[in-house]
Amino acid sequence: MSAYVTEAEAETYFDGDPRAEAFLAEDYTWYLTKATKAIDALTLRGTRYEYDQDLAFPRIIDGVLVGDADQNAVVPQAVKDACCEEALALYLAGTDGGLKALQENGVQSMSVGGKLSYTFVQGAGNSGLQSATAKRLMRRYMGVVVR
Repeated sequence: MSAYVTEAEAETYFDGDPRAEAFLAEDYTWYLTKATKAIDALTLRGTRYEYDQDLAFPRIIDGVLVGDADQNAVVPQAVKDACCEEALALYLAGTDGGLKALQENGVQSMSVGGKLSYTFVQGAGNSGLQSATAKRLMRRYMGVVVR
């Protein structure tokens, strides 16, 4: 498995969502895989359910299996939802990463045509995810990085 979400699950998740119409018309499996890699690159709490599993989920956090309501070792729905949201954010930002890429490459402020300007808060773009919704969904699974 290369992504937390199958094409069918993504289509169900985005059903009726106008933000995703163009996204679903594309070959979006690449974005789902990229979103999965972004999630797996986060500092996550706990350990993998099986030592040799390919992806970071399912996990054991604080001695408890994080799976479904019946305690089966599956990827939690919040992680699948975060994967969909991050895939859409990656698609909408384009392949260059958009504003987040500029911020992570050290750009502190910029203006476009003298009418639009951005000022970035130092360190704010280092969460690893582009989607604010994905960040919120993943917060319960993320560990703390001490600087």
